[in-house]
Amino acid sequence: AGGYSGDPTQATADLQTAELYDPGAGTFARTGSMTIARAGHAATLLRSGKVLVAGGGTSTGAARTAELYDPQTETFSAIGSMVCARASAQASLLPNGTVLITGSPSECIGGDPTGYFAELYIP
Repeated sequence: AGGYSGDPTQATADLQTAELYDPGAGTFARTGSMTIARAGHAATLLRSGKVLVAGGGTSTGAARTAELYDPQTETFSAIGSMVCARASAQASLLPNGTVLITGSPSECIGGDPTGYFAELYIP
C-alpha cells in the first residue's frame, strides 16, 4: 500500500493505491485506495481481520493520521490521529489486541519532538 511512483529518494509519497497478494496464485490485484498518499508507514493485521495503517511520510511531512483497511468491503477509512507524527515507525500487535506504535516521532502534541514516545491503538 502506498509508496513512491518514481524516484524513491524523492521527499514526498505520491501513491495511495493498494494491492492484495494471493500467495496461492502468486498474483497481485488492486483493491481500495488509502485516504491519503503515504510511504514508510506501519501496517498491522488486527484480530478483527482489518489492517491498521499508521503514520508514514506524506507530501507535507511525517503523518499523524491513521486508517483502517476492511478486507470485506476493500475500503480504507480514516480513524483519527496519533499523538506523534511518525515516519518509519514500528507497530506491534499485543496479546490483548491493542497495537503498540513506537519509534521515529518527528513531532508530538505536547511533547519533546526529540524524545521517543510510544502510543497505543485500542481497536
